Amino acid sequence: MQRAPMYRVIYDDLLSQIRSGALEPDAQLPSEPDLAKQYGVSRMTVRQALDMLRADDLVTRKQGSGTFVREPARRGRRLTSLRSFSDELAEASTHVSSETIRAEVAAAPAKVAAALDVGPGDQVNRLTRVRRVDGVAAALQDAWVPYGVAPGLVREPLVEGSLYRTLSERYGIELQWADQTMTATLLAADEARLLGVQQGAPALHGQRTTYSRSDAPVEFTYGWTLPEFPLLLRIDTA
Repeated sequence: MQRAPMYRVIYDDLLSQIRSGALEPDAQLPSEPDLAKQYGVSRMTVRQALDMLRADDLVTRKQGSGTFVREPARRGRRLTSLRSFSDELAEASTHVSSETIRAEVAAAPAKVAAALDVGPGDQVNRLTRVRRVDGVAAALQDAWVPYGVAPGLVREPLVEGSLYRTLSERYGIELQWADQTMTATLLAADEARLLGVQQGAPALHGQRTTYSRSDAPVEFTYGWTLPEFPLLLRIDTA
């Protein structure tokens, strides 16, 4: 099983402290040298973790003063890197939970098979979940993973409720990149019922194919996100 890179370990630890309130808004983080000493890594590794936190608008750097925790950002999913649904949520105080609607081994439909580079009808894991933010339905995700990539995936609980973390920590898959499309849509009856809204309600519909470091497709997901939980992007100059 491959261990997560240290910059990710540091990011996760600092993120957990921010979300729990151990690091409150406007609190100053330890300096880069102090963090490097604390985690036993180089300053470059610490800088990678801090850059990820800044990209997520969780901290801000003040020239000559240091790095500080930002005030809670606008509630929404921040698509600045390949992360789990929970990590995409921008607000540190947000509580994310999941309701599993379906967890089964199924035959791959043609579109799913093409995305995952398997044969139509081949066995795949299918995991359908309603994602809730502070108890309110926010998104519906229908994820498909090749059976050979993660045998037994649907028979055991996900690691900390995260599919990406499960693929990484339980099956040793290093996720590298994803192709994603987003379009506006009106919810069909089944999706609307699961999200607790009226049929025909507006939503943002996404399709994502996630690849491992070896460029092999390891996940294909359909997603529907309600407009109350927008996708937030940070766009930098080239």
